[in-house]
Amino acid sequence: MIRILVVETTEFGYDGISNVVSNYYTYMDQNRLHMDIVTINPIFGQLKNSLDVNGGKNYVLAYRNRNPIKYVNSLISILNKVKYDILHVHGCSATMAVEMIAAYFSGVTVRIAHSHNTKCDHVTADKILRPAFNAFYTHGFACGQEAGEWLFGDKKFHIILNGIDVDKFRFNEKVRSLMQKNNALEEKLIIGHVGRFSEQKNHRKLIDIFTEIAKIRRNAKLVLIGDGELRTEIEAIATKRQLDVLFVGLSDEVEKWLQAFDVVVFPSLFEGLPLGLVEAQAACLPCLLSDTISPMTRITDLVEFESLDSSDGKWAQKVLQMVECSDRCGKSKAIEQQIKDNRFDIRENCNELVCLYMDLLKG
Repeated sequence: MIRILVVETTEFGYDGISNVVSNYYTYMDQNRLHMDIVTINPIFGQLKNSLDVNGGKNYVLAYRNRNPIKYVNSLISILNKVKYDILHVHGCSATMAVEMIAAYFSGVTVRIAHSHNTKCDHVTADKILRPAFNAFYTHGFACGQEAGEWLFGDKKFHIILNGIDVDKFRFNEKVRSLMQKNNALEEKLIIGHVGRFSEQKNHRKLIDIFTEIAKIRRNAKLVLIGDGELRTEIEAIATKRQLDVLFVGLSDEVEKWLQAFDVVVFPSLFEGLPLGLVEAQAACLPCLLSDTISPMTRITDLVEFESLDSSDGKWAQKVLQMVECSDRCGKSKAIEQQIKDNRFDIRENCNELVCLYMDLLKG
């Protein structure tokens, strides 16, 4: 049996890399491999349940940015104790060199770096560690073409799609009605967003766009799912402008919230291929994205792009046009087929990844 140690370099939560790691573990055939997971905070929710059922371990290590020496020593200890065949690290920059070096000196021959974005927050560290990163990783994975080119340049890498359970997110009118009733959203035009409150997600632009929408549609409501360092600032802006905004916080019911939305707006400064936008399309939601987001995100005809240089008013008009043309009930089956045809079904993705693991071990 193949033994794999997966490392998530960011905080485990309900979004981003965490959902990718969770999906791949939950839907993987555990009879073909054994997988343990390293995080900087304890795993919870669906992934914890899956780990418990399959006998997987969650190693919680000190945050590497605060205590890198302790982190590396702990990681080497784990790698030496269990003797893993593969190290699979999820991150966004060459700071993954830390894990690659630890695995090299522990005798792990397959060292995978998995890129999830097209930029990073730790620019200086990324630049300094690039030579070591390039020397010690053996295989590159990426969520999309742009994310791969950002981290690996002209070197070979494999695109590992951010697949989802399509059935879980399929449009459901009953769930939509229930969510709207339980959250006082009836008779509202719901503009939705799922993502961390960070500079990257560009919530300030989103608030500006919604301000223009609210001038045209008085029943408009913005629903924001997520948490982060900029949440307090965005709450203050919404309060000052007297906007109708619901701050949901972290949620393990994103699939239900998506049913309640009418449209998703994503004016991010940069992205790889966000899992949340695959989920939104599976829920048959029109999605307006900034043109800084990978074009690979357009896996259905529900997605349109707009420049961040465009006025907030232009964004608002486009959002309303997309809502006007939306037909979730009528398009649901066709959209589901588009997602599967474009290979974003997590069960198929898991089978492909297992085969790839095996091929990499054969050399």
